[in-house]
Amino acid sequence: MTLGLKDRFSIVKGLLYLILGICCIYLIVTGRYLNYIAPRYELLLGISGVALILGGLATIIWAPSKYYKHNWKSIVPIIIPIMLLVVPPVLVPSTGVHGATRVNDDTNNFDFTNDAIGEVVTVNSESKEPGISKDKKEIVLNSDNFYQTIVKVGSNADQYKDYTVYMTGYVNREDNTLKSNEFTISRMAMACCIADVAPIGMTAY
Repeated sequence: MTLGLKDRFSIVKGLLYLILGICCIYLIVTGRYLNYIAPRYELLLGISGVALILGGLATIIWAPSKYYKHNWKSIVPIIIPIMLLVVPPVLVPSTGVHGATRVNDDTNNFDFTNDAIGEVVTVNSESKEPGISKDKKEIVLNSDNFYQTIVKVGSNADQYKDYTVYMTGYVNREDNTLKSNEFTISRMAMACCIADVAPIGMTAY
C-alpha cells in the first residue's frame, strides 16, 4: 500500500478515526473515562473504540487511488472530540483519589485528605463499604460510598437520628426549599454521563 498514491482526505480521515479510537481505549485502560460517563457504559465505549480503530484502518487501506476534491471542514466533528478527550485527561497528570478510612470499631480518626470533593461520584457505582456503623452511631460518606449511603440514610432518616456524620463536600445554598438557617453539604453525582451531573448531599443547620 503506497499512501502517496491514496486520496489525502481519506488518509487524514482514517488517521483521525484511529486517534479517536485509541483515545477511547486509553480512557478505559486508565479509568479516566469515569470523568465523562458512568461505569456501566465502559463496554459500549470499548466497542466504540475498537470500531473506530477498525474503521480508521479500513478507510486508509481502501482509500481511493485518485484525489478528489473534498470539503475539509467535514472532519471538524472528528477533531473536536479528539481535542476534548486528549487535552484534559492525557496531558494533565492524574491524581489518585482514594476513599476515606472505613468505619470500624477501633477508631474514629477518619482520613479525608485524599477524598477530593472535586471528584464526581457515580450513582450506579457499587459501594464496598456501606459507611454506616450502628454500634458507634456514625456515618462516613466518602467518594466510594457517597451515593449509596446518602440514599439509604435519606430513605430511613428517623432510623439514624442522633448519628454523627463525617463527610467532605461543599456548601450549597441553591436549593429553593432550604430555609435561611440551612445549607446542603453537597457532592456532584453522575447517573449517566457528564451532562447530567447534579449536586446531591445532606442538609445542615
